[in-house]
Amino acid sequence: MGTHSVLAVKLPDGSISGCYVHFDGATMEGRIEKYLENHTTTDLALLIAQAQSVGGMRSFHSPSDSFDLTQDDHETEFLDDDEPYIITDISQDEYHMGAHYRYIVDYQTKKIKSMRA
Repeated sequence: MGTHSVLAVKLPDGSISGCYVHFDGATMEGRIEKYLENHTTTDLALLIAQAQSVGGMRSFHSPSDSFDLTQDDHETEFLDDDEPYIITDISQDEYHMGAHYRYIVDYQTKKIKSMRA
């Protein structure tokens, strides 16, 4: 189901760098936690920057995520949009393609703040 969300990193200077995620926003926090067990917040910020250049992510997965254990690991899928989509504010007032969920990862602590629109 296409539960839209925003995935962002709060950088040390207080700014936000985020992207739109099309699928599975309601269940993304666990995947973010798993990603951060094996990756740095710099890795996440770079993944977000890559997604920004193509309009966002279709879905976000940690490399070890798998909904069906008989299948290969799922990988993050990117949209294929000609327009970059960079999110710098994820306040409740921002629409961001109807994103119902918003996740902000603190760059320094790796703590995840989740909000529901």
